[in-house]
Amino acid sequence: MRETKVDAAAVEVVYRWDLDKTYLQTEFSTLDGLLRAALEGATRKRTVPGTRALLAALSSGRSTRVIVVSGSPLWLRRRIVATFKLHGIRCDRLVLKDYGHAMRRGRVRALTAQVPFKMRAHLASRLWLAAQDVHAGEVCFGDDSEVDALIYCLYADVCARRVSASRLADILRACDAYDDEVAAILGKLALVERHDPVRRVFIHLDGNSPPARFGAYRGRVTATFNAFQIALSLVSDGLADDTVLIDVAEDLANAWRFDAEALAGSLEDATRRGLCSQDLAVRVATSLLPRTAAFDVGFDGTFAARVGRRIEALRDLPEASDVNHPLPYEQLFEAEQGFVRARKLARKTAGRIPGLSDFLGTGDDPGDG
Repeated sequence: MRETKVDAAAVEVVYRWDLDKTYLQTEFSTLDGLLRAALEGATRKRTVPGTRALLAALSSGRSTRVIVVSGSPLWLRRRIVATFKLHGIRCDRLVLKDYGHAMRRGRVRALTAQVPFKMRAHLASRLWLAAQDVHAGEVCFGDDSEVDALIYCLYADVCARRVSASRLADILRACDAYDDEVAAILGKLALVERHDPVRRVFIHLDGNSPPARFGAYRGRVTATFNAFQIALSLVSDGLADDTVLIDVAEDLANAWRFDAEALAGSLEDATRRGLCSQDLAVRVATSLLPRTAAFDVGFDGTFAARVGRRIEALRDLPEASDVNHPLPYEQLFEAEQGFVRARKLARKTAGRIPGLSDFLGTGDDPGDG
């Protein structure tokens, strides 16, 4: 079986991360969640399973840049920086949302509108990279709680000029941008060199969305249930090596109670949906995982051989990615907003009906994958 050796530390790439529900398990939609985020120290911050090991490994690369753009409040910067330091993560640029500025100017829409804020931040950080003569491709990470998939795809389309400036202005206004925000974003876009920066968009299914939810993005979004699936995809893309897979698998087994069945299920699902090659999945199942902490949670030789046979029997092929045509962003925005409203209503209802929260997958068990 052919293997590709990758010096992941030498690969030039920009990793662009969201923070909440993508790396940190935070909840700003409730007053309790906001107060908890403000008061808890770095040692008490909970991460999304496996992402601490993943981001620590990725940020250690000699030729990588890590950019974090988050709707978290600006006044949490010191705590977030302390968390990164504690976790052994290098963050090269951190952009947070200035809620105080919006409130002082009476900009109610700006408090919740993520598309204008993040588009401006992403374009500004692209200019920051260009000033350092960094023109590497980007891998973007977000979650399914809001509109991260839309934002990253739109960012890629405007940089590549698949979406014109006038079309972008219309999209931004449909996404609750103020006129001066639109003007500022268009001004930054005019300074960005025409290129196609985004290699892959990962969306963590924090809210247990079905992967089919992102079918409307025409194969441009990679939906993942956990960090192990992200690591598998990065290895397939030549952006990571086995050490990253090992670090993530051991973190999931040791810290998050992932057993052999959970790891095998993630591996088989990743193969079936084309997140990684079949050859890689078989090698990981039969040769790599039995030599890690996964062995201690049941991933022994016999179990590994059985998983390998199941993976070899898979035949589904992934849908090809279509980046040649821009997406219908106004319709996607309406659909995403509708999905968020429906989820909030479901969670509110679940709180009043015993057992429904477990059925909907809205519980808070850190072992959920």
